[in-house]
Amino acid sequence: MRINHAILIRALPADRLEDFVNDWLEQRYKDYSSHELWRGTGDMGRDVTGYVTEMRMEGPWDNFQCKQLNKNLSESAAFIELGKIFMHSADGAFALPRAYFFVAPVGVARAVQQYIAHPERFRQAFLDRWNADIAGRLVDKQTISLSPAIEAKIKAFDFNQIHWLDSTRLANDAACKPVLVKWFDEDPGPSPRGVVPTEIQANESAYIGQLLQLYSEKGPGNYPDAAAALASVQFGTHLRDQRTRFFDSMAFDRFYRDSTPEEYLNTFKDEIYHGVVEIHGDEHANGFAKLSQVMKQAAVLQPSGVLGKHAGPQVKQGTCHQFANEGRLPWHQ
Repeated sequence: MRINHAILIRALPADRLEDFVNDWLEQRYKDYSSHELWRGTGDMGRDVTGYVTEMRMEGPWDNFQCKQLNKNLSESAAFIELGKIFMHSADGAFALPRAYFFVAPVGVARAVQQYIAHPERFRQAFLDRWNADIAGRLVDKQTISLSPAIEAKIKAFDFNQIHWLDSTRLANDAACKPVLVKWFDEDPGPSPRGVVPTEIQANESAYIGQLLQLYSEKGPGNYPDAAAALASVQFGTHLRDQRTRFFDSMAFDRFYRDSTPEEYLNTFKDEIYHGVVEIHGDEHANGFAKLSQVMKQAAVLQPSGVLGKHAGPQVKQGTCHQFANEGRLPWHQ
């Protein structure tokens, strides 16, 4: 039965929701150069911030305000939370964010949804209601009236960039998939098979060059290029098999690099390396015999975790060709 991740996100304690969102921003490296978790007293209305540039809060930044509640985020709570940003920005604590996200796993009240859908109506409501509904609720035992500085911030902010995310929207975001794997043991599923191009590609030239040297040493004949080896009765099928393994391993890497935390793929490769390095270092009759023994060993390895579950023999063998490419476990020296 498929896990309902939205329900699991709604069950997280408030501080763990912030950690979850922080991990989610870690995966959004195409959107943010870095991110930061603010916790407890003095967060100034910020829970998790995503920085667009290395200037961090002195450049464009997005605010993610986490509200783990047992009911929808209310209209009054939404005004107060966003009001904190205007107040602290007017005080000079930071520039206005580029965008503001309410992360409310249970959802937001209909009135909040309506305001977010009507940005200019939302802006006007802040101006109209500040002194009556917001001013006395921002700081304990203080009234923060609508000053010219706060009014200027409200007028300057792009209300089109206010958004809300419930647990379903969050779980369905593509960048959230590795976080679901990490937090809830979600199975990302099997990777697609690799596609072997007809022409030799730059990213396979190193290991293929090493294989050609092994073929020439084993003989008969010399194999100055891949075309010669592919045309030979002796090594044509062998080279095609190695290319299949290599491109299957590359497809495997791409898929799990996007769908699992970074350390999962690193651990998988480390386990393959340590599973074959002794065989690679043994004495062999020749380089081709070394290659054959390493391939046999790689095929029967059982790496741990979900990646090990989905790694077929050809992926593990192709990973060894990646090591040869990198000079980590060369086939020929």
